[in-house]
Amino acid sequence: MRLLLSVLVIANLALAAYGLLRTTAASSPRLPEQIEAHQIRIVPPPPPAAARPAACLQWGSFAASELDAIRRELALALPAGRWSEARVPVLAGWWVFIPSTRDDQELARRVRELKGLGIEDYFVIEAGGEFRHAISLGIFKSEEAATSFLEGLRLRGVRNARVGSREHRITQTVMVVREPDVGVSARLAELALRFPGTELKSGACPSPLAVR
Repeated sequence: MRLLLSVLVIANLALAAYGLLRTTAASSPRLPEQIEAHQIRIVPPPPPAAARPAACLQWGSFAASELDAIRRELALALPAGRWSEARVPVLAGWWVFIPSTRDDQELARRVRELKGLGIEDYFVIEAGGEFRHAISLGIFKSEEAATSFLEGLRLRGVRNARVGSREHRITQTVMVVREPDVGVSARLAELALRFPGTELKSGACPSPLAVR
C-alpha cells in the first residue's frame, strides 16, 4: 500500500513539473528568437561584377574621298551588320596638293581642270604663307597612303599634284568590327594589306556612327 502511494505521489509530481516547464517555456522567448536590436548589422549586397569592355578591331583611318571604295570592299568581305564606322581624331603628317601660284588666273584654270576631271574633293588654301593658293587634294597619316592616292589621281589625269609633309590635326573615319572571331579578323587583315598606309589595331570600341 505504501509502495502504491509513493508511486502515485511521484507520478503527480512529475506531471506537475512537466506542466510548469511547458508554461514557463510558453511565456519566455526561445533562445534563437532573443535578438537584440543593437546586434543587427545590415550587410549590403556585393557590387555587380564589372562588365568586361567590348573589344573591337579598328581599320583606318580614311579620308572622305576614300570611304566609298572602302565600304564596297567591306560589304564584299564581311557579313551585313558586322561592321560600323566611327569618327576619330588623327594627327596626319602627309598631304597631296597642287603647289601654290601667285597668278589668280592660273589658280582658276587649275580649279576648272580638276572639276573637268570629276574631282570635287579639294580645298584652296586662302591663308597667307608659303602655301597660299595651293590646292589640297587629301591629307594622310602616312607617306605610303598619300603616294597611293596620288597614283590614283594621275590615272584620272591630274598631272601637277605632288606629295608633301605637313602636320595636320584632323578628324577621319575608321571602320570598326566588334568582338571579331578568327575568320573575320583574317579577312580584315587581308583587306588592310591591300591598302598601303592603313592601320589595323585592336582596342576599346569607339562610339559607332552607323552599322553596316
